[in-house]
Order: sequence, then C-alpha cells, then structure tokens
Amino acid sequence: MERTGVVTDDEVWRLGVGAVVGVFRLLTPDHLADLMADAEEMMALKAAMQAVVEKVNGAAICAACKGACCAAGKYHFSAIDLVVYLLTGKELFEPSFASGCCSYLGDGGCLMPPEYRPFNCVTFACEQIEAHLPAADKEFFYSSEGRLRTVYREMQAAFADRRMRCAVMSFALTN
Repeated sequence: MERTGVVTDDEVWRLGVGAVVGVFRLLTPDHLADLMADAEEMMALKAAMQAVVEKVNGAAICAACKGACCAAGKYHFSAIDLVVYLLTGKELFEPSFASGCCSYLGDGGCLMPPEYRPFNCVTFACEQIEAHLPAADKEFFYSSEGRLRTVYREMQAAFADRRMRCAVMSFALTN
C-alpha cells in the first residue's frame, strides 16, 4: 500500500506515546521519586473530585450525553497524564478516534479510571451536574481543581522538554 502522506489519528497517538516514553526514560531515580509523589497527590485529588460528582449520579448524566461535551477530547490527554500511567505501571488504554465523540469512550464508558483521566475531563462539571451539587461539595470540587492545576504545573516543570506541557496527540508533532 502506498503512503499518501496523510497521518491518521491512530498514528499520531502512537508517535506521541512513543515520544513521551522516550523523554520519561531519561529521568533519574530522584526525578522519578519526586514525580511519583506528585502523581499520587494528583490521583487522590481526581478520585476525590469524582466521588463528589458520583454523589449526584454523574456517571448516568455523562452516559446520557455520550461525551458530547468533549467531542474534541482527543487533545485532552496530556503528556503528564501519560507519565502517571508510566509511573504507576498502569496499562495504557487504546483510544478510538473513529467514534466522532470522545476518543476515550468505550462501550462501558470512559476507558480510564477516574484517577487517570485528563484534567479537563475531571474538572469539567456541566450545568446538569453542577446544579445538583450542594454548596459545600461545589466549593470542595473547585478548590481541588485549583490544587490539581498546581500539581500539573509542578510535574510539567520537572521536565526540561517543554513539550511535556502538550497533549500526547500534539507531542510528536511539535519541536
């Protein structure tokens, strides 16, 4: 089969993952230990935020719209999100870019456990969800978002390669 020069989303995904893995492999044990501490905090924050959303049956609300809020979600999974997978040894999922909706949705819902989901996915509370959150839960949710944003920045700063601030889907395509 002749190459047309067109790169598919699947190819871009594989290139991006490979490039992030290459940068990750250059880390020293001290850097890995620091990143692991940040990753653990990140995962705890994401799990706590998801627990707040689940109090109002967020999964059912999200399932009903089938990820329409994130049709462009293929750019949400960042290099730092992949680093958390690599640090913890969690097997990486295989996205589906042909669905027309969120590339990270499968038949059973999101392909990622809540603590591994991208920042945008964890921190976005649509009007339907937010309307059901009690004031204390809403305050907790948004204060956790602020701390999560800080943890992402701290992890990004641990890398000299500025592409670690990018989405996996754009990582291999940037210099």
